[in-house]
Amino acid sequence: MMIFKRESYLDQINQNYRRVIVPTITSLNTETWTEEGRPPPGTAGLSKCYLTFDGEFKWTTDSTSNVPIMSGGLLVISRKWFFEIGGYDTTMMGWGGENLDQSLRIWRCGGEIVSASESYVAHMWRDEKHPAKYKVAAGSGQKNRARAMKIHTGSWFEKTLSFPQFQMFHDKSVREKALDVSSVQDDLMGMKCHSFQWYLDRFSYIYRDGGVLPHEVFQLEANLDLSSSSSSLCLELSGHHQWNNAGNPSDTLTLSPCKGETSGPTARDGSGWWHASNRKQDGTCCSTFRVWNTDQCLYGGLATSVCTLDHGQVAGLGKEGQLHVSNQCININSDKDMTLEMTSDCSNATKWIKRGVFEPMEYQLLDEGMKRQWGEKQFEAEMF
Repeated sequence: MMIFKRESYLDQINQNYRRVIVPTITSLNTETWTEEGRPPPGTAGLSKCYLTFDGEFKWTTDSTSNVPIMSGGLLVISRKWFFEIGGYDTTMMGWGGENLDQSLRIWRCGGEIVSASESYVAHMWRDEKHPAKYKVAAGSGQKNRARAMKIHTGSWFEKTLSFPQFQMFHDKSVREKALDVSSVQDDLMGMKCHSFQWYLDRFSYIYRDGGVLPHEVFQLEANLDLSSSSSSLCLELSGHHQWNNAGNPSDTLTLSPCKGETSGPTARDGSGWWHASNRKQDGTCCSTFRVWNTDQCLYGGLATSVCTLDHGQVAGLGKEGQLHVSNQCININSDKDMTLEMTSDCSNATKWIKRGVFEPMEYQLLDEGMKRQWGEKQFEAEMF
């Protein structure tokens, strides 16, 4: 079901043929064939996403009409612009990845993507009642996303390959055969497209201010009397055992022995590494902590949820080291087998310190001028 307002898309494209329009996505009730979940006019809805370094896209909202990454398939684009940017990557198979490629082509090569907040498409979401009636070859999604990332991200593609779902491409012969994107890159080269660093800076309110590209990563170690504990204890997720941006939408916290500090940045896997994330109310970073290489942020209690990138999730270290989450603090109860708990008595709560701080690959790849332009002060977490 589609409800478009002509002025929301045709007039905008007539003003700029390189402008691509995406609607707000709602839900289709297949029992009644009616639309559900439409947000009030002018409010945020499902229309824009942002790119993560593992080739995934996450829903986001902000005060602009710009759409960093489209969700795919639901768009209005002029025929002229579609063919100027080379159409679709014809080697992609099945579903997934084409939206990343198209979005990055559009932005990098001189176009723009904007949301039409008063146009709607009711989407039939795939679930147990409505399984897909087509089959996609195993590995197609990973291959498509890897191709998109290789086409557009330059040196940051090495970051993408560090995620376990792309392990198949560590073999050079497999990578050269499956990820030969030279013809696509040659087509784009003639258009004098911007670099991927330009894209990151174009959306600095996501990557810098939203904390998606951190300047430092660390463990959160409990500052305990070691005589009462056999080893140093650090905070991590209980359900995410590896880097994962497309896993469960929530998780819980647990204590585990802290990791060593001798391995290189790409080997620091697991779910016990954190960084500052999400915009504060003034638009700068950061209002909470995010688990590195996941989409999980501290938001309340001993739990995490998908990062919103805005100030709705609040957490940070106090001046004396207490770990505040909203209006409480995370404490270790030594009388109950070192279990985690929330307490309102923050003055007597467990103190935490940053352990094994390092500069991640994704930040190292920024040139020095960009680092100075962004300024590390933008990455400081909220102090309580």
